[in-house]
Amino acid sequence: MKTLIIYFFSIVFPIALFAQGKSHPMPLTDAAFDTQSTHQVQAQIKGKVLHASPSDLERITIKYSIVNAGNPFQSSYTTKVALDGTFSIVIPDKLMNQQIWFTFGEYAYICIYLNEKLELTFDLDKLKKKFVYWNGEGVTFGGKDGKKNEVMNNYILFDKKHNESFSTKLQDLNKKDTAFLTNLDSLFAVQDRVNHMFYTTYGDTYQYLVESETAASYYEDKLKYLLENNIQVKQIEDLLTPVYAISNNSRTYIQFLNYYVRSSFKTTGQKYSPVNLANYCDSILPAAYADLIKLQLEDRDVKLQRDLYKQLAPTLHFKWSTEYVRSQIAMLDSKIEKIDSINQASTVKENVKENVASTLGKHILKTGSGALLYIDEHQSGADFLRDLKSTFPNKLVVIDFWATWCIPCIQAMPYSKELHKQAKEADLPIEFVYICTSSSSSEEKWKNKVLEIEQPGIHVFVNEKVTSEAMNLFNKGGFPSYIMLKPDGSYDSETITSMQGLSLDMLKAQL
Repeated sequence: MKTLIIYFFSIVFPIALFAQGKSHPMPLTDAAFDTQSTHQVQAQIKGKVLHASPSDLERITIKYSIVNAGNPFQSSYTTKVALDGTFSIVIPDKLMNQQIWFTFGEYAYICIYLNEKLELTFDLDKLKKKFVYWNGEGVTFGGKDGKKNEVMNNYILFDKKHNESFSTKLQDLNKKDTAFLTNLDSLFAVQDRVNHMFYTTYGDTYQYLVESETAASYYEDKLKYLLENNIQVKQIEDLLTPVYAISNNSRTYIQFLNYYVRSSFKTTGQKYSPVNLANYCDSILPAAYADLIKLQLEDRDVKLQRDLYKQLAPTLHFKWSTEYVRSQIAMLDSKIEKIDSINQASTVKENVKENVASTLGKHILKTGSGALLYIDEHQSGADFLRDLKSTFPNKLVVIDFWATWCIPCIQAMPYSKELHKQAKEADLPIEFVYICTSSSSSEEKWKNKVLEIEQPGIHVFVNEKVTSEAMNLFNKGGFPSYIMLKPDGSYDSETITSMQGLSLDMLKAQL
């Protein structure tokens, strides 16, 4: 690898900045944080909806995605509002400033940094007049984390107004350009000026959090540049910045630091194993950064991920990281136990009755969550699609092409699960069919993943060749991809661009 001496960005965002004499929490990346973490509680969100009728409350679905310290990157959930207009969410992990992307029905979308307790109040009279992004009329932040979240959502609005083209300019930078780092510094110097304009207007109480998020974004792009050009720095400290939140920015930064460390590990000639990589992290990184890197190691299969965590647990240095991994192992154990029990119970049922012949393939399982599982036996994509069409005459069929290793595919599943529930409750002729490719997967992994996420609908495990042929007919080249089979027998490959953006009303319009 090439070697590069880094000495420029410290002018803009020096690490020493975070050691200023202001009172703020200890960063997760400071060894002393471990003492502070012993007092960390399970954070919670308490909510209240004002001026809402019972029918209003019934229609509201709260969706939230939690950014994780380990994998998956985010975990998505939904919850409903109680009849008295309240709701409560408890976060499973005990981590500082865990970022949550929060959607309140059709009325608001906000960013949350949750540390202890946040109280949210939504005034439906005001929200019905105008959808709120980040902060605005009808959304009130309260509780211990209230002021922080009010300020951080105001920061997002302020930044979008005063530095609107920043993301576009950042994406336009050419990582093969020898002036890339100079141009990157120039862009972030502008960002720094915008940040200080914000402090002048809103105060600097949460400057540490804004600067941490900004620095994480900077170092992410620096790491991308180094990886793209196969460049190695002389001191790993040149790539380290304090982490004050488990957020999209910090996770992506840690993720690319992980890629950089892996790239460096390859030059040692050591045989790869999770423990060897963990030991290498310990040899070149401060302990807190090493532990964060270890949490990035993953396997998409729940059993293998559990085994991986068990291997890594003895290498961890701190109580917070050890507790996190233990909680993940317990969660995975619970999932595996449920999958095994469902498998065992389903096997007994299947022994009682004959295999059901189907145009979709061999029927192997029916689950309590409403999933029907089939193994495809077609030889071509065209034949498969033809039989799929004949199976559901006069129905609207939402077809989801996915893979067991595709994180965006799995993150979208809760949204289609909610639509499936709504369509069933409304007694609409709508079916959800999930086509899983055999590429880099197996029948067991597929079945376990469907059981793990408890996804209702029709599930078909399809040969990689057949999947590719079927997708190619609609110019679909990646996962997830979606098409619709309309009641008149025609296919629509354009309407569904993402499951998150799909609504029941959009589906009704196709009937």
